[in-house]
Amino acid sequence: MLHTETYRIRNYETDRRGQLSLLALANYFQDAADRSAIALGVGMPALAELGLSWVLHRMKIDVIRWPGITEEITVETNPAGLEKIFVYRDFRVYDQARNLLMTATSTWLVFDTGVRKLTTPSPHFQAIFDPYRDWEFLPRATARFAALPNEVPSRAEVKARHNEIDTNAHVNNAVYFQWLLEALPAGFLNKHVCAEVDIQFKKECGRQDNISSLCAEGEALSFQHNLLNQEQKEAAVATTRWRVSAEE
Repeated sequence: MLHTETYRIRNYETDRRGQLSLLALANYFQDAADRSAIALGVGMPALAELGLSWVLHRMKIDVIRWPGITEEITVETNPAGLEKIFVYRDFRVYDQARNLLMTATSTWLVFDTGVRKLTTPSPHFQAIFDPYRDWEFLPRATARFAALPNEVPSRAEVKARHNEIDTNAHVNNAVYFQWLLEALPAGFLNKHVCAEVDIQFKKECGRQDNISSLCAEGEALSFQHNLLNQEQKEAAVATTRWRVSAEE
């Protein structure tokens, strides 16, 4: 009932410090979730036959320590309940000594690929997730996202690339995590590491879409982020929190 995947961190999955990148971590979580869902009979291949797909609605990641090149980490994941249209999933990441490195909570939705609209999970889904009802789940993200000020101090423009499109024919959710970082000053990123990220996905993005990444600094090394599509509508909103790098 607890699904486990092991990953050895590759050089191309790390940042300038040689630590696992946020983008790579998001991909690990997506991979572990996919494989767990397949084992439960509700993976992408099974859903595709029904004209359905999973889409990530929200994810909150809390980081204790970022692992580095050549480290082997274990990602454990399990369903964490189902409520109306929302399906929850938890993640825990450990190093080889079984030290907890990070945790994450996530909310998923079932997407009808034919009409490209959300749909309510069927009783079949509910039966699959019911055995997890009494598990000890991680606290779900419930905080509201604050609006950005009218004058946004930091902004970056990005374009959705061909290799960022997934099997749902839109930009893969892991890419959004990278887009958040583009608006942060390089000097800040060089001296700080991400301790927490809470993101809510609102609209899909397609190939060659122009995206504006906006951020404004808050209190205690936190930032509020908005990703706007080319119609200037929110594709995602997020909050990140940071701490000073041990290298400083």
